Amino acid sequence: MWKQFPDSVPIVMAKKEGESPKEAIDRYFKKINSTKSLNELVAKSDIQDFVDEVGELQFQYGEFQDFKLTHERINFIVVTNELREMYTAPYNSRIQNVSARLKKYGADVVMLPVVHDLGLNAIEAKEYRAILFQSFDADLVLGGDDIDPYLYGEKKTYAKNPIRKRDVSELKFVRGFIEAKKGISFGICRGHQMCAVANGKKLYQDIQIEKDAPAHHVKGEHPILIDRSSDTFSMFDYEEITVNSLHHQEVQVLDDDPDYKITAKSLDDIPVVEALEFRDGMGVTLQFHPELMYDDIGEKILERFVLLAKRTKAQRSSCYNFIDLFR
Repeated sequence: MWKQFPDSVPIVMAKKEGESPKEAIDRYFKKINSTKSLNELVAKSDIQDFVDEVGELQFQYGEFQDFKLTHERINFIVVTNELREMYTAPYNSRIQNVSARLKKYGADVVMLPVVHDLGLNAIEAKEYRAILFQSFDADLVLGGDDIDPYLYGEKKTYAKNPIRKRDVSELKFVRGFIEAKKGISFGICRGHQMCAVANGKKLYQDIQIEKDAPAHHVKGEHPILIDRSSDTFSMFDYEEITVNSLHHQEVQVLDDDPDYKITAKSLDDIPVVEALEFRDGMGVTLQFHPELMYDDIGEKILERFVLLAKRTKAQRSSCYNFIDLFR
């Protein structure tokens, strides 16, 4: 694991056989800077203080440590999609906020870097992901820019700023984590949508254009109607909560979807899906941002993420112990 700066969240980087940690970091950033399809990822980032005069992203080696997890606590891997998360304050404020709030409820947090498999061949990337799938109790897929519609079988119409190479890399991890069924999946905003794409769903590329949705979805707050019998919202004793909103897309899913249970919708004339739970109990995703809600609602939801991860881990351990009896 690697920390570029003392205040960084630990990053789980892939190291090829025979590579030193420094060589692995060199390889990753060389690929970031030389891969034409990632130029936009560097150019649009707000870490321009770390981009040199020829447009290459700079870095420092920082510190390295062995990949060791404390299994007395719940281990989250946070899936990022912005290069800024690897840098120092204030650029990494989002990942720092998520990490601090999950830690408060008993979780340890490690970060998956953007385009995590960069510079690896197919076999190396698959082995890297397999280790991570076995190691973590939960993944949390963060918000960000729109996902390339190509990944859900559509042409780009209203999607904004997709970067296909980044999105393909992220999808491989998210889909693999879901399919491994070793840990529970959580998604926020883009992460909610990425989990849906990993489960074979499509997205509305712009709900203002395609569904005439109110402008408060783009930026604002609005009430949603929640299912109090759901894992996510069972701790609330009321049926409506107010959430923030920073999106223009939506997951396409019907009430009788075989993979998902819809657990919250907006209170609009044409409701927007605001929360989903996997029917197998292995995932919860939200269109809104509980990590940016500093009220009782945001706190309860983030605490519930950790509690659900603990429950899933306990059930998995119980299953393994039962199997051991028959060996």
